[in-house]
Amino acid sequence: MAVEEEGLRVFQSVKIKIGEAKNIPPYPGPNKMRDCYCTVNLDQEEVFRTKTIEKSLCPFYGEDFYCEIPRSFRHLSFYIFDRDVFRRDSSIGKVAVKKEDLQKYHGKDHWFPLQPVCADSEVQGKVHLELRLSEVITDSGVICHKLATRVLECQDLPIVNGQCDPYAAVSLLGPSRSEAKKTKVKRKTNNPQFDEVFFFE
Repeated sequence: MAVEEEGLRVFQSVKIKIGEAKNIPPYPGPNKMRDCYCTVNLDQEEVFRTKTIEKSLCPFYGEDFYCEIPRSFRHLSFYIFDRDVFRRDSSIGKVAVKKEDLQKYHGKDHWFPLQPVCADSEVQGKVHLELRLSEVITDSGVICHKLATRVLECQDLPIVNGQCDPYAAVSLLGPSRSEAKKTKVKRKTNNPQFDEVFFFE
């Protein structure tokens, strides 16, 4: 990250050696082994991914990673994933280090305990919505409810592999039927402007 100091332009960079992981929980099936890889993230943006170590609960990576930091960030995070050929890769655990704590580990070989990755911790960003529920009386005297949902914009969505092509999906779930509608995809932005309205009865 470039920082201006008394007319000088200072660049910040990070160099990391990803050693190994130990005692990963076994896969809940007849084959207990996992195919694991590790990602490095600046907040929610993935900036590096190791090779996949197959059929191991103690994968050894031994990989070095260096990059110039392009922007401000709060956490440098490491995620361990179990690769799945048929479904989405599942996250096993993570290590998150605050930016202000990085200096503590400079030049040191250190073991970090893996923390669980809950669904809420992977969510990032905000969405701006307007909802309007109205009652309409039909010609036959039946009261009908109508819902207007306006998706205006999103902010600070996660960037994955340098990309963010978001869209918003609105779903109405009911006892007799369900209905879902989607906005147009916005290319190459993590702050998309949608301003689309959907109507549900």
